[in-house]
Parts: sequence; structure tokens; C-alpha cells
Amino acid sequence: MKSAPRRGPTGLRAHPDLGRTRPPCRRATVQGRPASLLEGRFAREAARFHASRRRSAERACTSNGNERASGESGSASGGSSPQKTKAGSSSAPLSQSTFIKTDSRVVAIGDLHGDLQKTVAALKLAGVLSVSPDGAPVWCGGDTVIVQLGDILDRGDHEIQILHLFLRLKEQAKLRGGDVFLLNGNHESLNICGDFRYVTSGGFLESARVAGLPPEMAGRFQAQLKARVALFAPGGPIAQELANSYVALQINDTVFAHGGIMPHHVDYGLGRLNDEMSGWMRGEEGARSPIVAMGSPDSVLWCREYSREQWNTQVDRGRSCALLTKVLSELGANQMVVGHTPQERGCNAECDGKIWRIDVGMSSGVCNAAAQVIEIQPPAEEGARSQIRVLRAEGAYEAPLSRRKGMTG
Repeated sequence: MKSAPRRGPTGLRAHPDLGRTRPPCRRATVQGRPASLLEGRFAREAARFHASRRRSAERACTSNGNERASGESGSASGGSSPQKTKAGSSSAPLSQSTFIKTDSRVVAIGDLHGDLQKTVAALKLAGVLSVSPDGAPVWCGGDTVIVQLGDILDRGDHEIQILHLFLRLKEQAKLRGGDVFLLNGNHESLNICGDFRYVTSGGFLESARVAGLPPEMAGRFQAQLKARVALFAPGGPIAQELANSYVALQINDTVFAHGGIMPHHVDYGLGRLNDEMSGWMRGEEGARSPIVAMGSPDSVLWCREYSREQWNTQVDRGRSCALLTKVLSELGANQMVVGHTPQERGCNAECDGKIWRIDVGMSSGVCNAAAQVIEIQPPAEEGARSQIRVLRAEGAYEAPLSRRKGMTG
């Protein structure tokens, strides 16, 4: 007799991948300031930032809808960045900036899952974050381009604060020739769908505070739940901010996605995926959740085809690498960078360096591993390959890691 499918708290059918056991994690000693102190350091600045965005949104909602703020044209990456409206939403389809050329250094950051301390550690490893005397985050990365691969949400207490930290840094980076690009992960899509099973008590409390609930209400779970639904439902304030994040992005010869790009995703169109996800999150009339992006184990946000640290057989490895090679060839790219699946040995590469897996499980809600990021230097000349190295507290290394060669990270 078949058992009934598991369902989330909202009655939605659970994704088949959710039943899988998370791989064992390396435990890392947490160093530096406690998260509570980091929260205090940035909380005031984050509150001011969110309040300013909320006031801008309110002004936009009361306007005639035709008045637009003039966003900055162009970007550090040499492509056309989406312009910003007063509400902080994109006035140009994301498909217009899905493929970007840049001469700048690119740093990719994996899953963060609500851990502010590890987010700060990752940004400092990237060399783009400093703190002003009054505790405000300051971009110090010049023309560096940051790509965060999704899963900011769930498993940690400071999700929205992290999102607004990245948005604030993006504003500063663009003034200095840099940029910050965010991708959506499967946990972003879960929250937009109203599936809050991985939200921590601190995450619910943060939602209540961001929604502006008075202290006497913010501590009540029902009020917290209603606040989170209002923030994250399609068209809600946080959903509209996430609507500016990508499903897939290509910078020079490197493709970025949370789970992975399969051949049928290329056929469907990466720009189309970005626009459909964005429209759904904005709550546009007639918009539906894009199945190709988030609806099955081989969708962009859930794919683990390229993330296995050890394939069952060499035939399986060959199949995955062949699929990857086909995708990269069709996109004119040399490598792909993915998150989603925690890697016990840290950031590593497979398939002769064509796939980089950079989810190291750094959040205290996942593996509590030490922060790592990868740095991508642009190709030296047309047709050349970008140079990639891993940045970590112990130092950097450039050689792709391979279990087959007996190397560990």
C-alpha cells in the first residue's frame, strides 16, 4: 500500500528531494565574533535600509505608476544592468542581463542559510566588506563583481538582514564600478510557495520585526506567520526584492546556477527562465511558477546531477560530465558554478574543472563549516579560459580538487 505524499505546513506536496538525508558534515570551530554581536553591529543599519526601501515602495504605490526613477545605465560587468524603480523592483527584464561580459574579478559565494556571521566571513574573504566606525557595512571591493548562488533563506535567524546587506552593498558597489548579483535557490522558491518548514524561530521573529509589528505582537507565532506570508507571498515586499535575483546567469565563460543547468534548460532559454521566475515572484497577473526552474528534481533549483562528490560508477560520472559538456558547448562557456549540495571537502571541481561545487555548508544551521569562496579572473584573451582559485582563511589554492587523485579540501 502506497503511503500518502508528505505535505508541507501549507498543504503543498513535498518535493521528492526533500526526503533525502543530508550528507554528513565536517564540523568547524566557529571563530570570530558571536553572531549576536554581529547582529548588533549591522541591525541598526539594516533597519534603516529596510525602512528607506519600504518608504520608497509606499511612494511608488501612491504614484500614477508612470513615474520611474532613472536607474544607472550599464554596469561594472559591461552589460546592461536592470534599472531600478522607486520600489526597488526591476524595470527591465532579467533576460536583458542574463549574459554579461566583464574585465572585472568575479567572486562566487555559496549557500548562506541565514547565518550572518558566515556571510560576513565570506564577504571579507572576498575582500569586499569593511565596517565603518558607526557599524555600517561598507563596500571596499572596487570593481569586483559578487555572485551569490542562492539559499540565503531558511535554517538561520538573519535571512532578511543578509538579503538587505547584499542589496546595500550592491548600491555601493555600482558607484565604484562593481556589482552584486543574487541568484534564487530552492529555499527562496519554497518560501514564496508558503512552505516554511525550514524557517527557524529567529527567522519568524525577524519577519515580524521587518513587517513592523509592535513588540507585544512580534513574539506571537500566529502574528509572525501572518507577517512572513505577507512578506514572501508573490507580490509581497521580500518576494519583490527576490524577483530581481536570477535563476541562471552567465558572466564571460562561466555559468552560475543554484542546482545546475541541464540541456533542456538551455533549450527552454535561460533568459526566459529568469523572466518567468521574476514575474511569478512579483505577482504579475497570469504569472505561474516556472516548472522548468523549480518543479522537479532535475529543475534548475533542485538539480544535483553535477554535485555528487562520488559517483556510483565511472559510467555515471561519464554521463554527468557529458551532459555538462553539452550544456557548456551550447552556451559558449567553459565552466559552471553551482551550490545546493554541501561538499564535505570544501569547494571543489570535477569533470576536468568544468564544474565547480561551492556549497560548503558554512551555515551553523547546516554543517557549520568554515567559510570558503571562489575567485574567478576573466580570460586573458579571447577564447582563453577564466582562472579560478578557492579563497579560504588558511590561504588560497588554484588546482581543482579531485577525489580520484586522492586530494582533499
